[in-house]
Amino acid sequence: MAKIQAGMNGFGRFGLHLLRYWLNHIEDAPYTLKYINDDSLSLDKALEIINADPYVKFDDFDIARKGNYLGFAKGDRTIEIEYSHQDRADIHWLGKPDLVLECSGKATVAERCQPYLTGKTQRVLISATFWDADKTLVYGFNHQDFTPDLQVVSYGSCTVNAYVPLANYIHQRYSLIDSDVNVVHNIPEYKLSHSFTLDRRFCTLETSAKKLLNFVDDTNFRVNYTVVPYTGASIIDFRFRVGSVPQNRETFIAELKAAMATGALQNLYGMVPQDKGPEEHQLTPFSSVMIEENINVIGDNLYIHAYFDTENSVNRYHDLTSYVARQISLSRATAVSPTLAASPIATTTAPQGMPPSPMGGVCSLPSMAGFPT
Repeated sequence: MAKIQAGMNGFGRFGLHLLRYWLNHIEDAPYTLKYINDDSLSLDKALEIINADPYVKFDDFDIARKGNYLGFAKGDRTIEIEYSHQDRADIHWLGKPDLVLECSGKATVAERCQPYLTGKTQRVLISATFWDADKTLVYGFNHQDFTPDLQVVSYGSCTVNAYVPLANYIHQRYSLIDSDVNVVHNIPEYKLSHSFTLDRRFCTLETSAKKLLNFVDDTNFRVNYTVVPYTGASIIDFRFRVGSVPQNRETFIAELKAAMATGALQNLYGMVPQDKGPEEHQLTPFSSVMIEENINVIGDNLYIHAYFDTENSVNRYHDLTSYVARQISLSRATAVSPTLAASPIATTTAPQGMPPSPMGGVCSLPSMAGFPT
């Protein structure tokens, strides 16, 4: 099927990672990134960031400006992306792409997404928690709940993607009673000059998890969230009290590994034997990487220590975008030929062994734009 066209608004840290991730998977991606807009960064500044970022590397491409386009050349192929530097409501390509990828962090209420929904553009995917989205879809948990009538969709956040599929697996396998999460979150390098101490904050996961999971609520779930003046991979530690306790620590670890290999956690989570610090988990493809030596079963509590690259949660955003793009293509093909309605495209992107989603209602709380995730 033909790839759908996408336009991205926002070329900050998340947008930079998404561009690199899309280029890495360009052959298999069911969408083409045709446009990038940023209201703060000129094309020359964006080009400077692409060439100089210490973490997100584009060394395998020859990169050049071609008028209003960014050109990425490799071998005999050049990928050109039109770049604009305009306010959100004035973007000249509005209505042209099938899908808008809102990655600026500035349009986290439905009203601010309305300018996107014009012309060919009927769907917006938000790279942040979005309380009045039509639906929050977390890849590996409830992404298959996407339906064509959904126009504004949130992918959750880095912490939501790190916690929700794992908690769902724990509940399905061991019957979760209560849970808490401890997050030590990094900050972007450009904010280091303004941050000198630990900063306890509200985490959107505390509300999002209760909206997404029908087995956690105010009585049995808490998040401790601390921002630190540090730029590397972050810490996320989980505690789950369960009704069906694994036989021992070794059994629990073996069952986690099996779920990662062929089950509900496949391609979502990783595990390493020892804790060698956060550095080796920079740009990890996983929503979090568990440390085997720090996994414990104490009484009826399961403890998992993990690292996660908050910026590179873009990989789950790309996975969700790819799934939605395939569904859009399938819907169009079905409209032309109803015999394609049973196409396997609708189901092949889910992680193997993923249990049914207990997804509840749509988020509908007031906006919390600007809060960290």
